[in-house]
Amino acid sequence: MTKALKKDKLPQYLQLSAEEILQKKESPEQEAFLEHLLKKFDEHIAKGGKILLITLTKKSSEEVTNFLVSKGYKAFYLHSEVATMDRREIIKKLKKGVIDIIVGVNLLREGIDLPEVTLIAVLDADKEGFLRSTTSLVQIIGRAARNPHSEVILYADYFTESILKALRETYRRRSIQEKLNTEQGITPTAATSNVKDLEIVKTDEDLTQEFSSLTRGKVKRLKRMTKMEKNLILKDLRQQLDDAIKERRFEEAAVIRDQIKELEGE
Repeated sequence: MTKALKKDKLPQYLQLSAEEILQKKESPEQEAFLEHLLKKFDEHIAKGGKILLITLTKKSSEEVTNFLVSKGYKAFYLHSEVATMDRREIIKKLKKGVIDIIVGVNLLREGIDLPEVTLIAVLDADKEGFLRSTTSLVQIIGRAARNPHSEVILYADYFTESILKALRETYRRRSIQEKLNTEQGITPTAATSNVKDLEIVKTDEDLTQEFSSLTRGKVKRLKRMTKMEKNLILKDLRQQLDDAIKERRFEEAAVIRDQIKELEGE
């Protein structure tokens, strides 16, 4: 059974005493979850930042996205049922500033390197499991390190052991980095994102806020392929994948990896 975070350890990782946390939670002035979330969205978007909103299920990512769109936010959902080329185009549009928010279940795929992101909001952070394990939370929090002005918000009803361990590891890494920055005279700056002119299936005009326009399921499979032809294509794709990883072309590597998985599944 998952253990809740011990009260005597809260001050160390949250800079608040157990009493202060309880008072803050019970205060009538405490903002409701949704009000707080949307306020944060507005703050970051106003400063030109981009946002990743992480949910637990594909269905909830779509529902949340529809809600945000109804509120006037430029948002898209991104999960495994969105075709590979659409996923690539959505990420590209976030980098270019066409959209502000990507909602998804697991936005830590290899290749998703987004220094433009200044806010990562995690819903249901206290729902223990693979997507909210210590490792997953550390990876999510670490993704924000690409921008010195970024922040991560874990929305939860209580503190789990995974949250405690993730916070401990985050502060450990931060203290090491801050010490190095001081010793070397380094001033943190946002990483630069290289938006390439990618070959895509959809044009800018095709990709709109109409979610029905996004291709569902896997992309069209190759027909009448012999086993020998399939093996040759897989061999070539694996070589392309290795080359892309070695040259740190991670977005391209992610697309190639998906193509390999689709071919292997046929």
